Amino acid sequence: MNRLLEIGFQLVGHWRLREREPVFELTRMMSDKRILYAFVSDGEVKYIGKTIQSLSSRMYGYQKPGPTQTTNIRNHAKIKALLEKRKTVDIFALRDNGLLHYGVFHINLAAGLEDDLIAKLRPEWNGQALKGVAADAAEDAPKAQAENSEFSLKATSNIDYSIDSEEKAIKYPCSSFVLTLHKTYYSMGFFNVSVDYDRCFGNDLENIDIVCGNQPQLIVGYINRSANRNNAPRIMGGADLKRWFQQNSEVNGKFFVEIISPTSIKISVA
Repeated sequence: MNRLLEIGFQLVGHWRLREREPVFELTRMMSDKRILYAFVSDGEVKYIGKTIQSLSSRMYGYQKPGPTQTTNIRNHAKIKALLEKRKTVDIFALRDNGLLHYGVFHINLAAGLEDDLIAKLRPEWNGQALKGVAADAAEDAPKAQAENSEFSLKATSNIDYSIDSEEKAIKYPCSSFVLTLHKTYYSMGFFNVSVDYDRCFGNDLENIDIVCGNQPQLIVGYINRSANRNNAPRIMGGADLKRWFQQNSEVNGKFFVEIISPTSIKISVA
């Protein structure tokens, strides 16, 4: 996940269950086209794809797959299975800014990056590396039904990620706490924050700098406030944080977490 953030991917939404079926919610880039997107669960990149449609239209294909759309059907089922296990499924995206040219010809950034990202990151749902790309592209034709559906107006209607003025006035460092490295944290590269420290952290979807150790390693993660029922922050560090945890502790080890700012923390071995 961190390698996606480093090249400009942004967290743009989530998948949730509604009436036992996956439903996407986008907070940005919903109308952008020529876009590269990724599905990430608990910091692990599960799928990478590209689209020439709007991002909303492409996500609708996964939400309501047609009977012959094998990639859409397969990913719909995989998203649903993770959500039923109470796993997060986040949507990341990288837009084509239109600035990349070869002579007078525009180069589609999404098309140029997709193959190499799949080959290097080997997302589980892409199957045998590049074999999944052709199938995904074949299902990427514009669909009038998707464009005209009500989802495009409702994608962000129930989302409020604001922090009131009293919370913004907090002076930092806000506090520090001891983190017990539970098995899930150790194996997945994230951790939950107690509600006692909820107001010390930023909004849902914001990036967060995670400074690890006395010889500091900087990991860029993000804050997920949709994973926990009480909306308390989950700090997602992905593969890099998982690796650092496993190099510096065992399961149930202890760490100090110092809250430097709403979007910056330092973690050290207790």
